[in-house]
Amino acid sequence: MELSSFLRLLPLVLVVRNDFSDGGEIILENFASIVTVPENSLPGTKILEFQIVAFNDEIAGITVTSMPKDDYFLFTFRKTHQVEGTNFYTVEIYLNDPVYLDFEWIRMYILTITIDGFHTDRYVEQANLLVQDVPDERCGVQFQTPGGATVHVEETAAPLSQIYTIVSAPSPANNFTYTITDSVPASAKGEFSVDQTGRITVPLQGFGHKAEERKFELHISVTQNSEVICSGILRIIVTPVRHWPPIFTSAPGTVSILEKQGPEYYVAQVTATGNSVHYHLMTHSPAYKIGEESGIIRTSSNLDLDQNPGLAINLLVIIAFDDSYLYSSVVNVTVYVRDVNDHDPQCTPPIFVTEIPETTPKESILFHLTCRDPDYSKTDLSYSLVTNENSHFKFMYHANSVRLNESLDYDSAEMVGLGFRYTAEVIVTDAGTPPRTATVSVLVTVSQVNEFSPVFHGIRTFSVPENSPANTLVGIVNATDADWVYNNLRFSIVGHSPPTFYIHPYTVTHGFSHISCLLIWSLMVTFPGEINTLVPLDFERIGTYTLTIQAVDMNHNAAFDSFQQRTSYTQYTINVQNVNDLPPVCSPPFYKETIYSTRANDLPIVTLSCTDKDSELLNYGIIGGNINNRFICQGSSLFSRNTFSYNLDGISDPTTFELLIQVTDSNGADSKVVLTTTVIVIVHVVSWTTTTPSTTTPSATRNSENKIVTLLDKFWKPDAWFVVVLTLVSAMAAVALALLLRKCPSRSWCCKQTFPQAQLAEDLLQVRSLPDAEAQKGNDTGGPTAEKKQSPSIISLSQLQEGLISSTRQQEPAGGCERSRGPPFQPLPGRKASVFTVACSAPWSGMG
Repeated sequence: MELSSFLRLLPLVLVVRNDFSDGGEIILENFASIVTVPENSLPGTKILEFQIVAFNDEIAGITVTSMPKDDYFLFTFRKTHQVEGTNFYTVEIYLNDPVYLDFEWIRMYILTITIDGFHTDRYVEQANLLVQDVPDERCGVQFQTPGGATVHVEETAAPLSQIYTIVSAPSPANNFTYTITDSVPASAKGEFSVDQTGRITVPLQGFGHKAEERKFELHISVTQNSEVICSGILRIIVTPVRHWPPIFTSAPGTVSILEKQGPEYYVAQVTATGNSVHYHLMTHSPAYKIGEESGIIRTSSNLDLDQNPGLAINLLVIIAFDDSYLYSSVVNVTVYVRDVNDHDPQCTPPIFVTEIPETTPKESILFHLTCRDPDYSKTDLSYSLVTNENSHFKFMYHANSVRLNESLDYDSAEMVGLGFRYTAEVIVTDAGTPPRTATVSVLVTVSQVNEFSPVFHGIRTFSVPENSPANTLVGIVNATDADWVYNNLRFSIVGHSPPTFYIHPYTVTHGFSHISCLLIWSLMVTFPGEINTLVPLDFERIGTYTLTIQAVDMNHNAAFDSFQQRTSYTQYTINVQNVNDLPPVCSPPFYKETIYSTRANDLPIVTLSCTDKDSELLNYGIIGGNINNRFICQGSSLFSRNTFSYNLDGISDPTTFELLIQVTDSNGADSKVVLTTTVIVIVHVVSWTTTTPSTTTPSATRNSENKIVTLLDKFWKPDAWFVVVLTLVSAMAAVALALLLRKCPSRSWCCKQTFPQAQLAEDLLQVRSLPDAEAQKGNDTGGPTAEKKQSPSIISLSQLQEGLISSTRQQEPAGGCERSRGPPFQPLPGRKASVFTVACSAPWSGMG
């Protein structure tokens, strides 16, 4: 009842699809979308009538379908009249025969009316047919009364003849069950039975002959799905017959024999009660005869259904007379002649051969197969498709046609061995006994279609060192083609200008299809798809190449057509690996700087400007000239480690340092190769000694004030060769002056004084204070702040020589180097600077 519950809740559905075109128009008149029909309506009842008006068109056809799908409805439509191109039709829908409407089973049907015109689009309407419930009594009224129903039947009633029907209008959908629950006498429960339609019939053995009347009482219950519909009592009264005719006690209702069994073939035998019973055929049947006394039925000729199909079913009406021929009984025997299956099925075509492309889609029909059974029985034919190992699941049989179950594959080595052919057989078997078969051979040749494009695989990035010679292998392009012959490809580089790389074009498979394998192996110096260099590479010029590789398959159909070829493109990246083949380059390669000895160690003295095309990381280190380890390189900048020492009783630093700074590159890709460049840095150190006098005068406290002083210097920048020459000349002059001073007579006289040797050296090296202007300059640059008479400078002999050189250098141009000025030299605490005046102190008069 789930379906009925669903239909009971289903709302009214009225779907109208009326698309008008220029050809005409269809409309409906008097159409009822809801129709009510009682469930006890009889076949032929008209349930719906409406009219169709077709403008400028005629009706080509009408169909009526129902949901749920039943065959309970039929329709008629006729053309009533026509007026100026407008046609009028009447449609009537009736209940078909048989029809079983049941409100308890299905309560609504949806009728879909489809109307097709010659020049008008399809018109669809739907109507709801509601089944109306009608109270009814399936069991007879008298049957359900307490006294039950009573029927009279003669004792001569034929066996299995109908006595009573419990349900007057049974429906197949009712699924009633009839049960004899009790009987009087009790033996009657086994003699009588109720069939599926509610009929009670005469027992199979009949009632027999008795002089008195016999009564039977049957208690019957009718149920539906374990639910009792009704129950009642049926009384059967069997009345005796005065004259007793022969009664058939053994008479088969149906007999089945095989054809072609020859004449006098035993068919069946009938028997009846009585003495001297005579059996005859009431209707003439030339194929059969019956023994008058024995009642044996035999064939009178050889039965051949192929020649006489009418012998398949024979109704023999047999009458049995008593000896007086006054009383008789009749029985029917139906003889079915079964066909002997002696012919194989016949099929068209008996063999099928074709050639199809491998891209033929799935479920495509290869051919239609028409088969028939030449035997009379024309039994149903069954079809089975027999395939071999190669054609397994390739074909299928459906709707009298052989179709492709899946696309056929041309591209396999296995198919090469089979000659690109699939074979199968269609076995047609009839339903006869024994079954006979026919075989239809199927031979399908598959033709090649270039259906796959080349596919690139593997990595698409290669690397090659820049110092690789020409014809160096860079990498191998890997591509495949799924068409047979597999991987038959040709490679090329597209749009590569100027040509830097070369790719070997043909794959190995291409060679296999033309020459022998041994010859290929002997000639194959390079492999297909290899990318080689044509010219030397330069990382500094081009570091990355992007190549567009084209792969063209060389497979094609028997008739070559370049349009059938397939081409694929992809890009490969070739990274040129940097090789450390260029040393660092420093500009300039020579530096010269002058600093004060009191210069802070966090101020860079000089910053080297070096580059390397092969490496971004450069290492700097001092490899020479770093006396007393006074300097250190931090990155590309040169710093002093600490304050220089120019005290006579301690370590005395030179005033000129010729530093050799080695610049080393670092190449991670080629770490085994290291290239260096040496830069010369000459640092002139100007000693600065400051004495702080002891005094009791309190110094004024000054508040510190931050000032920003901007100095713009204009200088002349000579050429490099001029600086070098001038430096060499100055050095030579300084050496000559030093030699001259060493031989000076005054110096010899000074040495003969009574002063100690240390005091004599100190007196000779003592100089007077700088001028006031120079002292003021020192204040601006962090120099001494005391008066010039109280701030003498003390230098050693080497510093004396350097001072001469510095005096000369102050008159030279700066040479592009920025002069660094450090803080003034401060004397050690607790020591006083001695003041001496010597004749050779003039060179320092202008020194800062």
